Amino acid sequence: MEKNVFLVKWYGPFECKEDVRDWEQEQSFKSSLYLLHGKRRYAKTNEKYYCGMSERNVYERLSDKKHHIEEIQNRPHSIYVGCLSNIKNPTRNQIKLVEKIIISSLTYIVGEENVLNATNKLFPAENIFVINEWWKTTGESIWKRQRKNAPSNIIPDVLTFHYKENNDNELFCCKKLKQL
Repeated sequence: MEKNVFLVKWYGPFECKEDVRDWEQEQSFKSSLYLLHGKRRYAKTNEKYYCGMSERNVYERLSDKKHHIEEIQNRPHSIYVGCLSNIKNPTRNQIKLVEKIIISSLTYIVGEENVLNATNKLFPAENIFVINEWWKTTGESIWKRQRKNAPSNIIPDVLTFHYKENNDNELFCCKKLKQL
């Protein structure tokens, strides 16, 4: 059985980091990941994406000086907050693995120039399986539709990465899971 199987529940979109703070205070679980989406100042069409991890509250991480949210916060943007829901107390390495596969796939899908992350753009050196669920901020239902450029439509619902010694790695994905 594989050890790197993760279910990520994403909540959002939030319009500002203060909304994230208020939401986090109401939750009984700790969020470990976050996604940012928006345009840089003076950009007309080029949208940027960023995936990060935090061992603190996501709000505190977004409030750090020189954080990438400063590049897009004066424009319409969205924030998604994620937690590994199938692991009670995820380790830093587990969170990093999920962050790495999401950044790597984002880089592959939208292009390196549209991902604000400066590092972590290469795939991990081990097998990893990620299932993404996109929940409304209330946590009562899953998003059925979102904007075309929203991270929930860009990042596949299922990501599987197979690491092979001979550098013949494989990435499989299922863009959107369909309800039967």
